[in-house]
Amino acid sequence: MSNILMNTSNMQCRAGLARGLVLATALAWAGHVGAANDKPVVPLVQQKATEAFWVGDFAALEKMNAAYQQPGPLEANARNRLDYFRTGVGKVFSYVAHSSEAYLSELDALTLQWARDNPQSAYAHILHARSLLAHAQSYRGTSYVKDVPPEAWAYYRRYVDQALAYLKQHIDLVSTDSSGHLLLLEIGRSLSWGQAQIEAIAEAGIARNPDDIELYFMVSFGLLPKWGGNQKVLDTYIRKVTAATSAKFGTGMYARLYADAMDNQFGAALFESSYADWDKMKQGYEDMLARYPDGSARRNSYAYVACIAKDKPTLQRLLGEIGAGFVANSWGVNPQRAFETCTKWAQQT
Repeated sequence: MSNILMNTSNMQCRAGLARGLVLATALAWAGHVGAANDKPVVPLVQQKATEAFWVGDFAALEKMNAAYQQPGPLEANARNRLDYFRTGVGKVFSYVAHSSEAYLSELDALTLQWARDNPQSAYAHILHARSLLAHAQSYRGTSYVKDVPPEAWAYYRRYVDQALAYLKQHIDLVSTDSSGHLLLLEIGRSLSWGQAQIEAIAEAGIARNPDDIELYFMVSFGLLPKWGGNQKVLDTYIRKVTAATSAKFGTGMYARLYADAMDNQFGAALFESSYADWDKMKQGYEDMLARYPDGSARRNSYAYVACIAKDKPTLQRLLGEIGAGFVANSWGVNPQRAFETCTKWAQQT
């Protein structure tokens, strides 16, 4: 990856611990409430990652990351534990605090202390760069570019540049962990890096960890038209990834990546606004469910896309399999109504 990109005192240690305790005090109540109200139950890996970050337990985070970076069998729903782990850590970075600037500055300081305390830890450096990027994203927000105040862009770019500079400074270590590649992809999208460079970073990450398929999703996300890509380039990449992952997923990645594109841009106009092919998506869903049968969310997604594709026989079959197992986040932006209308249409003769 370097070719693609151009000991502390006792007082410092106590300061780092104090920051962890302050963070834990500020977030413990919110964290416990969130866990109690999660439906379905938050996977244990995700919950433990969040809790370790809440209390400032970097040693636990380091141990979990090392374990989940190792290739191994996927869960019955085709997700890997590294994915759940990242989601759990991400909840701390995305926490909505009363004072975002104070909270994110505290995270920057805490993760920097961890990196200084553990200078040979790739993950410690990645966490600090991730904190700087989260700080940047707090100014960018999740809305369209036109909705971002002009004054916010200077702060956004400042923290993005800091995150990139920090990763470059520790590139030899960071490049040993595929999470470093994932973070570089996110930064690269923000800075409009070229597709060849982006794909090279992803391929280097896959070489490090063949199970880290989130790298593929990050690349395809950046190829959406709203990020400056286009439908043809996206389709070419999805077909390329599908072929590269066929031994493990069959044609499953075709369905997964296009479903992700549907969620992030095309919506119910997927087949009108992109090169998505329903027959190929259908085969992809069948391949995934044959290999990873515990896919209630994926089966719901399959049913929703079948409805969009106007494939009534497939929708009828899937609704029978789903029964009472409705998964809201698989049915678009208005899930309850989408499920109801698709069910009514399936019942029409």
